[in-house]
Amino acid sequence: MPVAYWGAMIGCLIMGTPVSIYTQIGIILLVALSAKNGILIVEFARDFRAEGNSIREAAFEAGHVRLRPILMTSFAFVLGVMPLLFATGAGAQSRIALGAACCVWYGYEYFIGYYLYS
Repeated sequence: MPVAYWGAMIGCLIMGTPVSIYTQIGIILLVALSAKNGILIVEFARDFRAEGNSIREAAFEAGHVRLRPILMTSFAFVLGVMPLLFATGAGAQSRIALGAACCVWYGYEYFIGYYLYS
């Protein structure tokens, strides 16, 4: 998680928005989504472990089984938040701050979590 916070901060830096309460709300939302993904992987790993697999095999198989649903959820979330990046009008700065934190965080988490850690 601490590495992913850099993604939100970089997103605010790129978009030129300060870290505001809206950015912090986005970070809380993303922590919850990341925790949900981790909980699902651990639950599947526990089930595979109960079937008699080794810890390493169970963790690998759980990651393999859950990767596609996690990526689909992540991409759907990013595409849903993407319009916030292009907001105009009254209150646009708050929407841009939330969108920048969320979109860049997930991009950063995807790159760090799925390419470097696996």
